[in-house]
Amino acid sequence: MKHAIFLSITFFSGACLAYADPISFTGPEVIKLDWSTRALNVSDLNNDGLNDVALINQDTAQIEILHQYSEAAGDNRTKKRLSRNRWEPVLEDAHFDLDSVPVGFPIFDLAVGDLNGDGLEDMAYSAREVPLTIRYQSKSGQWADLTEYDDFQALGWTGTIQIKDLNQDGRAELVVVAADGVRVFEHDANGEMKQPNMFYLTGENPYNLLLEDINEDERIDILYITSKGKQSLVVREQLAGGGFGSERRFVFERPVRIVRALPRAKGSPLQFCALDSRSGSLDFFELQRATPPSPSAALQLQPAIYPIFKKGRIPTSYTLSDMDGDGDDDLLVANPSEAEVVLFFKAETGFLAPKHFPSFSSISSISSGRFYHDEAMHLVVVSADEKTIGRSTLGQAGRLLFPKALAIGEGDPVVCEAMDLDRDGFDELVLVSETKGRYTLIVAQPSDRGDADSIWSILIEKPLAGVKRKPSALLAVDIFAQGTSGFMVFVPREAPLFFAAPQEALDSLTEVGADSPIRQNLLKEVEPSQVSCFDVTEDGLNELVVGRKGYARALKIVDQTLEMVDQFNARQGADEISVVMPLYKGGAVEQLLFYVPESGEFQRLKRDSDGVYRYEDSEAVGQIDVLGWSALSDSGDARDFVFFGDAQFWWLPKNSQKWTRQVYASHETELEDVHYTHLEAADFNGDGRLELLAVDGQKHVVELLTNEAESTWGSLMYWEIFEQNMHYQGRQGGKLEPRQAIIADLTGDGRLDFAFLIHDRILFYPQD
Repeated sequence: MKHAIFLSITFFSGACLAYADPISFTGPEVIKLDWSTRALNVSDLNNDGLNDVALINQDTAQIEILHQYSEAAGDNRTKKRLSRNRWEPVLEDAHFDLDSVPVGFPIFDLAVGDLNGDGLEDMAYSAREVPLTIRYQSKSGQWADLTEYDDFQALGWTGTIQIKDLNQDGRAELVVVAADGVRVFEHDANGEMKQPNMFYLTGENPYNLLLEDINEDERIDILYITSKGKQSLVVREQLAGGGFGSERRFVFERPVRIVRALPRAKGSPLQFCALDSRSGSLDFFELQRATPPSPSAALQLQPAIYPIFKKGRIPTSYTLSDMDGDGDDDLLVANPSEAEVVLFFKAETGFLAPKHFPSFSSISSISSGRFYHDEAMHLVVVSADEKTIGRSTLGQAGRLLFPKALAIGEGDPVVCEAMDLDRDGFDELVLVSETKGRYTLIVAQPSDRGDADSIWSILIEKPLAGVKRKPSALLAVDIFAQGTSGFMVFVPREAPLFFAAPQEALDSLTEVGADSPIRQNLLKEVEPSQVSCFDVTEDGLNELVVGRKGYARALKIVDQTLEMVDQFNARQGADEISVVMPLYKGGAVEQLLFYVPESGEFQRLKRDSDGVYRYEDSEAVGQIDVLGWSALSDSGDARDFVFFGDAQFWWLPKNSQKWTRQVYASHETELEDVHYTHLEAADFNGDGRLELLAVDGQKHVVELLTNEAESTWGSLMYWEIFEQNMHYQGRQGGKLEPRQAIIADLTGDGRLDFAFLIHDRILFYPQD
């Protein structure tokens, strides 16, 4: 084992490089601290023009502040510490004086920056005892003013907190990533902290928080790494109207330890360097936006992922509706864990930041429809827990009004769906209610379409004989004879029910296919997401296309019974198909798209010259537990699709620009048995070429790399940080030493230096 007891440094020159301004370092200079230190931060904490260092000291449960001083400027020194360990004299020669801020408990992560706009640096840190604490610095340099937040669970590692001006308004925001989502804290004009904006995330174990402008729109975007199967770099662009949009995931084929954004010149694309966890090699990549496809191009299979909330005990309910009357369908989602409805307004570039509105608790079903002459869309909300059904609409101020309770039939409402069964341009409400374990199907509408306050009239009331479990969903399906509308009733662990209603005699609702063996066998336990309705046989009538294990099958209603008319095989017999989507060309179905959740992929089936849809290719897109799906437009070849999940939804836009992660260079050290574990980037001598400070924390080796050409990196120098002391019997440090590196001007001479946090001290390497 090696220890920082006897320090030595030996520089070995690398390849002979043509360098206009050679780079060299002196040192190391040393500050002695404690063994359990972490989270180095560089900032001018006392406004003297010199960079200071702040870090966490777990051994003393405090934050250490190292104030840089300048002997050349005649700065006054504070008192030096007296070492009482005569066996290990403390060597301290770095230009820093030590101060501390007591905390009282161990800390996970630390960030430093001016949060309230008073010109003084503040601190934010996370911990198990208090998830987030903000400590404001007073003009006298004290840290007594603090604010605590305890409504979430902090992550137990670094790389989760940052302070940065996200919207370039001159005032910094605090960004905190936790297991459930990203919280953005901002202050008002008076310097008072507002409640955080919450942006839920997908995946597990988020880390490596980055705040960068990836598309040069002068708005800072959020990036982080999460794991959902494989690791992914997740990008969330800041929206023009505020907030952050969907997740865009870039999957790593191999696990990465860290990703760094490389410094860039204005106008140049943002470049990244990823460090491979297994090999220690470096991959350099860009996130590139593809050229916009032509209107006739195929659907871009790269979903925009919108996390909404935590998964609750009640299944999430969705509905699409043009609530603001702009011609685009907006998305409304019932939060199963909170008494609220979440509204996502649709814009040309995607869905805007969500708006949360109070509603019934434990909402079990929502639907939207046009019920009145006012042409406004109305939301119907069912709460099985509250045994209440209500109606809501968008108010003039843009608020979704609290639901007004409706009285429709006897019993407790279970599930509802708005449908225009008589095709008169107005919707009826199909409702299932429960009375003492018996279920009844109800079709109702307002008694006066011109009066939103009028009572509702029941058109049909039909017992659901033989249904023993609570129905879970209703779905309108246009598969019946000309002039006949209908729908399906889904029952858990049972086969769905089919009901048809002739347009001219809506009150004669009849069940279809009740005795059909196809319904009893093929459709048993089918989910709503697996059912699609489109004309795949090109006979002018829609078929019911149902996804099953290994295939999808097309069914028709003939003489009040179900018949099988075609089948479409998946790539493998074990592939469970949860979605079947039609892709059109010239108004006819040209391709079928299967979604297989277990493998997280889309399978594309293309129609051959013989009329058979055969497997063409697959594309991995990630995993979602699909509850349902819908096309945002129902005409033309190009269509947007939305997938509804238990805690997220996907948007697959038509003619979208696809983003890709393009690896343009790789590097692996030529040093034997050296595998990088950490890296930092900077242009040390200002010649326009980057240098990388690459560290092997297991072998305790540092290598300085330079960008020799566009895609080539070479070694400038390398050295071993400390020697072995065979007689040392004390504490041995962490798994990786050094465990952190920083690059900054640490001597006040205007040149970049670097420092390592290693064992129980900081080693400073000033640029010579």
